Amino acid sequence: MKKQFLILFFISLSLFIVGCEGSSGESKDQKTSTQTEEGNSGEENKIILVGTPFSNEERSGVNMNEEISDSKNIVKVEDVIGTAENIDKPEAEVEGTPDVFFKIAKSGETYQDSQEERRFVWYQEDGSAVFSDGSGEYHTINSSQAKELKEALN
Repeated sequence: MKKQFLILFFISLSLFIVGCEGSSGESKDQKTSTQTEEGNSGEENKIILVGTPFSNEERSGVNMNEEISDSKNIVKVEDVIGTAENIDKPEAEVEGTPDVFFKIAKSGETYQDSQEERRFVWYQEDGSAVFSDGSGEYHTINSSQAKELKEALN
């Protein structure tokens, strides 16, 4: 029970920190100008913000280190999310810090502006993956889907 509380606490804290980092203004203008330069084709432009979660004695958070704007990769990620199987909270599979965090956002929006998809991902030894949106919902994908997800996020 204590482990479950700690995991949920770290996930919630991570989401809070991601929102705070987005409001600090460090890369907000840079991301907005990049997104504006890409143009608007009239349809809803999306990006994927990818980061590496961390947790230490002092704090937990996500180092946001990549922005993906390639529509093929965005569609791949959305397809994988859409085919994931909803599961009860797994115990061992989500212990420790997640392997990756990603957020699908509308182009031109900052971390905290958008209500798009957010996921923490734990890759498993068998090649599959478990992910959570931070609200207690967990999903699993098979090894081929996890491979697609990794490729799209890299």
